[in-house]
Amino acid sequence: MKKKLLHILPVLLFASCSITKFVPEGSYLLDDVKVKTDNKNVKPSVLRNYVRQNPNGEWFGLAKTQLWFYNLSGRDSTHWYNKFFQKIGDAPVIYSESDARRSEEEITKAMHNMGYMRASVKSITTIKKKKLKQLYQVTTNKPYSIRTLTYHIADTLIADYIAKDSAGILLKEGMIFDVNVLDAERQRITNHLINNGYYKFQKDYITYTADTLRNTYLIDLTLHLPLYQDSQDSLPAPHRQYVINTVNLIADYNMLESTGYNTMNINDSIHDKGYSIFFKDKLYLRPKVLTDNIGIQPGMLYREQDVQRTYTYLERLPALKYANVRFREMADTTKLNCYVMLTKSKHQSFTTELEGTNSAGDFGAAASISFQHRNLFHGSETFLLKFHGAYEAISGLQQGYRNDNYIEYGVETSVNFPNFLFPFLSSDTKRRIRATTEFG
Repeated sequence: MKKKLLHILPVLLFASCSITKFVPEGSYLLDDVKVKTDNKNVKPSVLRNYVRQNPNGEWFGLAKTQLWFYNLSGRDSTHWYNKFFQKIGDAPVIYSESDARRSEEEITKAMHNMGYMRASVKSITTIKKKKLKQLYQVTTNKPYSIRTLTYHIADTLIADYIAKDSAGILLKEGMIFDVNVLDAERQRITNHLINNGYYKFQKDYITYTADTLRNTYLIDLTLHLPLYQDSQDSLPAPHRQYVINTVNLIADYNMLESTGYNTMNINDSIHDKGYSIFFKDKLYLRPKVLTDNIGIQPGMLYREQDVQRTYTYLERLPALKYANVRFREMADTTKLNCYVMLTKSKHQSFTTELEGTNSAGDFGAAASISFQHRNLFHGSETFLLKFHGAYEAISGLQQGYRNDNYIEYGVETSVNFPNFLFPFLSSDTKRRIRATTEFG
């Protein structure tokens, strides 16, 4: 073994010395890339994401191991061992001036978006033999800041919603003019509105106007939110606020067979607590289990967070395989019909396991068979019954043992409920508590 290691070490040392083995003449291996700034508020690690060409990776920041493996190969690609080393290794990264220019442009653009409109980026290269180290030196200069902030919101109801949510506003007078924060504010307003009935509202409806004061670093910022316009020929109107009309649960939806709401294979229905449940032949879950796990309610404003809550609740039911929530607008109204499409899982399953053991020359075997029911009481309860047994022939026992063959067998059983079972708790409270109850 020692002799083998002595043969391998010279090869690795040679590979480290010939790291530029596959670098063409007139080209350079990109050995290292760094970004430095003159402003402690601008982290180089953030700007590093905009570098378009990076050197070969290092293991634990110490050695370019993948490049070493690649360099162990020869130039004759017909030999299998050359192909092998090139496959497990990484080819050398050759310095590209065009990628360096792109990196400068991307870093400059990122600095502008962060409010440093007069920032500059300089690429500095250091060459040693056929290896090149690159440094992007960023000079930030003074950032632009927001002097005044004005809102032009034509829809008075939306203006009222935004005013009531003033605690969450991201934009403030005196802050740095950061385009990323401006975009985050657009998204925040959009999220707030689609959780208050504005089903069709989009972030693109919100725009900004930025006016700079001459010979200063100050900006007067205006946020615009115009009225809704379906087309260029239509008249502007307030944005529509939608209400949930009906909630329909399709319990036997097959995504491979059903192409539309009218072609679903259903022949029966139940109406419970304002919800309509459609199914084929027999409903496999109790109606209360389904309705208690729907966060969308008829007569309420559309809220995106209710849709996401519904997905979360339904994913906790093992009796269901897939869930999909869809909406359809009622013609010439601001009402939505909701369809919750449910695909049931395979409720019963058997699994077997076989295992062989060898403990110090003593052979043995183990086997188990499990039965699982994912809808035991029609409430998505999971029942597990497992039989297991093991045999092992043990030799070399001390005197006094009558039998040197050992057998072990047992039974495990458990029942898991998808919600927290505790008296006097409401259904809404049980849904919000992310807990299950298990007996076994």
